Amino acid sequence: MRNLSISATPWQACLPDQPVELPAGEQLLALECCEYEHWQYQRLALARAGEAFYYLYAASGAQVWVLGVFDTAGQADMFLALHNDNPLNVPALEQRGLQPPAVSVEEGVLRYPRYAGMYRVGFKSYRVEPDMADADLLMLQYVERYNSQLLGVLPEKEACLAIYSHFDGRLRGCKMC
Repeated sequence: MRNLSISATPWQACLPDQPVELPAGEQLLALECCEYEHWQYQRLALARAGEAFYYLYAASGAQVWVLGVFDTAGQADMFLALHNDNPLNVPALEQRGLQPPAVSVEEGVLRYPRYAGMYRVGFKSYRVEPDMADADLLMLQYVERYNSQLLGVLPEKEACLAIYSHFDGRLRGCKMC
């Protein structure tokens, strides 16, 4: 087991000064920011259908990544510690075309990316995209060179866990996981 700790600055509230509009059925619980080296992080907490969602984002330069979506702030902090330790330890989903910060307010509307995108290292990648048959689910794929493997069609939080479990198993060389 790894002995990890967060190296980033402490979380600070970074809520917008003005009221913000959210999609129907969503409630803003918190928006916090911190930094480590050249990385800027945001942790967005929302309530949706009575359930908490904690999104973790990273930005560096002109790029934005979704690090994950979780049930608790503590789970998000574990991924923050993993990312602080080595950014390659987290399958971060790149948000092409999105400029930092990941979470912003545009014309009074809170904008944030959901858990979707692509993580690519060399000839290996993970792709997470909305399922065409059910917009509430995500389709997960692992691609290595010319081979593609469907990892499942899952809700957002379960998709994050499935991607990380597959990634960690491959990283550690475990073929049983």
